[in-house]
Order: sequence, then structure tokens, then C-alpha cells
Amino acid sequence: MIRPGAAWSALVVGLVLAAFGLRIEAARRPGLWADEIFSLAMATGHSLEHPAAGADPARGDFVQPAELEPPALLRRYAERNREAAGAGRVVGAVLRSDTSPPLYYLLLHLWLRPFGTGDASLRLFSVCWAALALPLLWLVGREVGGERTAAAALLLFAWSPVAIYFSAEGRMYALLWCLALALAGATLRLERGPAWWPAVALVGTGVLGLLTHYFFAFVWLASLGWLWLAVTPARRRGVALLAGLTALAVVPWYLQVPASLAAWRVSGDWLDGALRWPGALARPWSLAGSLLSGLTPLGGWRRADRLALLGLAALAVFLLWWRALPRLFSRRALLLWAVLAGACAGPLVFDVLRHTTTSGIPRYALPALPAAVLLAALGLSLLPRPLSVAMVTVLLLAWLPGAWSVAVAPVPRPRQPYRELDARLAAWARPGDALIVHSIPSGVVGVARYLAADLPLASWVVQLGTRRVPADVQRLLAGRGRVAVATIHDLGAADSLLPWLEMHARPLGRDSFPDSHAEVRYFGPRRGDTFPAAPAAWE
Repeated sequence: MIRPGAAWSALVVGLVLAAFGLRIEAARRPGLWADEIFSLAMATGHSLEHPAAGADPARGDFVQPAELEPPALLRRYAERNREAAGAGRVVGAVLRSDTSPPLYYLLLHLWLRPFGTGDASLRLFSVCWAALALPLLWLVGREVGGERTAAAALLLFAWSPVAIYFSAEGRMYALLWCLALALAGATLRLERGPAWWPAVALVGTGVLGLLTHYFFAFVWLASLGWLWLAVTPARRRGVALLAGLTALAVVPWYLQVPASLAAWRVSGDWLDGALRWPGALARPWSLAGSLLSGLTPLGGWRRADRLALLGLAALAVFLLWWRALPRLFSRRALLLWAVLAGACAGPLVFDVLRHTTTSGIPRYALPALPAAVLLAALGLSLLPRPLSVAMVTVLLLAWLPGAWSVAVAPVPRPRQPYRELDARLAAWARPGDALIVHSIPSGVVGVARYLAADLPLASWVVQLGTRRVPADVQRLLAGRGRVAVATIHDLGAADSLLPWLEMHARPLGRDSFPDSHAEVRYFGPRRGDTFPAAPAAWE
């Protein structure tokens, strides 16, 4: 006879494995978006965001070709070279191009060596980190609220649409979850008493997290603040020593951060903007709510968030009625609250200091997703078991459409349809045609990556300031039959390319893409079968 406890454990394990099956399916679906292309570029030692004058082809920097080139020339910026770049070139590319530290890219660099630079390979790297987060989530959940909390946390994390979406994205967020959970586990263990291995783990996870994403600092500071207040005054010197060792270990990198952040980048100003007060004060709450959302950019049940909010409100009422609410704010649970508050309020503080709008981007609060899941699981585990199971079931059912859509939705993520755009171009192209890609470098590489037709193309990166109208247009199109101008992920950079073509060439149509800012405009010569070679003939 199977014991009820064993049956419940088997059900939890089965549901968790099924949810990770969705992650694997999502990772296997081809079609990267611009940030994932950027991850491949950094991990293979190719800088994309530097000024045109600072480009060095010998070290793999992006160089805007002067003439039309085959797609393979631009595709290589997201691939490993025959002589694979080493770690030094990866770090150099990060310094010139990214606004994040290099650890994720270095680890991805090692992963790509045996597994290649395919779409699935990149995303499965993140799925592996998400899987590694499971035992850490269990351990922290058991420390905070016992095995019922741990089991509920596994189910919520496994089926959260947000967790599934970012588990299958080629970025560093799943790695950050592992580091945040390992840091929480070490912090909780040190609160019980001094020991060498949690001290080493606290320093190690702090160093690794701070070298993965700068916003991990909010999680790290929240954890240290909680530990400082939780231990006796006599032990606070030890906490300060561990914090100092962590800071000392990351100093060599962080000394370069001011110069790196001040350097010009192609997309360096995309987050610049002014906050609107007092509405900006609500942004930390929005970030916290986004962590348990039932929606992703790929879809979901639109009423799931309202149901989740209603469920959390009912949960608070039930806990207050049964006088269990104080347990949700126990000393150990306060660590999770501190991490959640730090990760959600930190971007707003950053915006105030840097005059940016990061607090309006939900993914910048993702390091706190495990804390949000654990707090929800703790609250649910405080209910009577039948009611707890019922509420978890309702929440998972509300999340199911969002979780399923990540694996099966036909739309690209997040609304950057490189593969669909390239399929349209391949069907349109014929010998003698040309393609101009109006985008940022990662967008140009993204278009080249999936272009099956050998359609000569030219990048048109407005931000680099190296293209001129009409001289470059006339030179690129001289003797060509038709031209397609693909505009995708250009960050709103506009110039006179399309208006000039509308005046001096014959419009042939356009392809637009639903739920996307991408479009393709087609043009032919006004007279004859090819565009004129002499500039005067365009007049």
C-alpha cells in the first residue's frame, strides 16, 4: 500500500518534472531575440556596441561592412571562430559592449565549446541552472517553513510562467536564481552560529553574484543587513569581515566599472529617461507583482493576475483570522522579505541616481523571484492542508495557459520575428536583389543568422554614424535589381534612408509583423531593370 505522504511526494516530483519538460521544449524551439544574440556574441568574444572608430577586426569587433556582403560574414559574430577566443577576449568584449559583469559570459563560453552556438544549446544552459535551483529552493524552503513550504515552493517555481519563460532564455537570470538561493541558504546557516563552510559559501556566492549582474548587489546587501541584525553584537564583526572579503574579491572588476559604464555604446541610452513622480513610487510594487504573474510576452490567461491578487488577499485574511500571520513575518522569513524589498526597490534607487528607467522593466527584479515564490509557499503552507492544496491547485491552473504558451506559442520572443522575417525575405529574393538591415548590431546579426537565401546584405546602424544618404544608398544599390529594407530592433533610431528611397525609387510593397515594431519595405528602380550606377542618374 502506498502511504499518503509517498503519494503526495510522487505527485510533486511528477509535476515538477512535467514543468521542466515545458522548459526543455521551449529551449528547443528555434528563434533567438536580440539580447540572446548579444549573449552569444559576448561569449564568443565579439564586441557589438563599441564606437565605429574603436572597432578592431583582429579581436572580433563588429565592423559595419562598406559594401554588400553575404549573410555568413555577419553571422559569424554569434559563432565561435576556428581559433576559439579565450577568456581574455570574452572579458574584453564585455568591457567594450555590455553593462553587466562577465561571469555569465565566461561560463557560457565554456558551455559553448562542447555544445556549439545553436539556439537550443544557448537556452539549455539556462535550463540547467534552473534545474540546479530546485534543490537549493527545497533547502531554503525547509529552513524557513518546513517541508510543506519547500514542496509548495517547488510547485510554484516549476509552474510559474515567469520562471519557465526566463529558464528558457539565453541570459543570466537562471544563474542569478541559483546564486540568490545559495546566498540565502548560507545566510540562514550562519544565523544559527559560526561555521566555516557557510562563511565560505556566503563570500563565494556574493562574489559570483556581483560578477554576474550589478543588481545582485541589492540581494547581497539585503542578506547582509538581515544577518547583521539577526546575530549578536559580538558576531557582527565577523559579518563585516565576510562583507569586506567579498568586496575585496570583486574590487579588480568594479574599479573598471565607472569607465566602462561611461563609454559610448550603440544602445547605451535606451534606458535613459525621467521618472514621473509620485507615480514612480508604485514601481517597486509593480516589480514585486510581476514576479508571480501568470502572463509572459508569449501570452497566458489575462485574468490570472487578478485571481492571484485575490488569492493573496484571501490568504492574508485567512492567516489573520487563524492568527498565523505573524509566522509569515518570522525572523527567518524576514530574510526573504528583505531580499524581495531590496531587489524591487533597488532599481528605483538606481534610476534616481543614474536618471534611467530600469524600474519599469520587470526582468531587473528577477533575482528576487525565488524569494517571492518562497514567501507565497510559506503563506500557503500555514493554511490547513486541504485549503492549502486547493489554493495551490487553483493558482497552478490559472498559471497553466501562461506556462503552456512559453513552450508552444507561435509568436517569437519578445516580438522580434527574425525567423519569420527571414522566411519572407527568402521567398521574395531573386538573383541581383539586395537587403539593407536597419537595426542595431545584434539585430543585424539576428537577421543574418536565419537568412537561408544567399541574399547580399548591408547593415545600416544609424547610431554608428558611418552611413550617409544618398551616397551610401547609391553605392550599395548600383546595378541591383530590387532592394528590401528590413527595420527591426532599431531602438527608434530614424534617418533619411526610407524617405529618400520613397522619393527616388519605386515602392513595391511592405511586410509588417503583428505585435512587433519590425517591417520590411521593398523598392525597385524607377526606370529599367536595375538601379542606376551613376549618382546623377538617381535625380
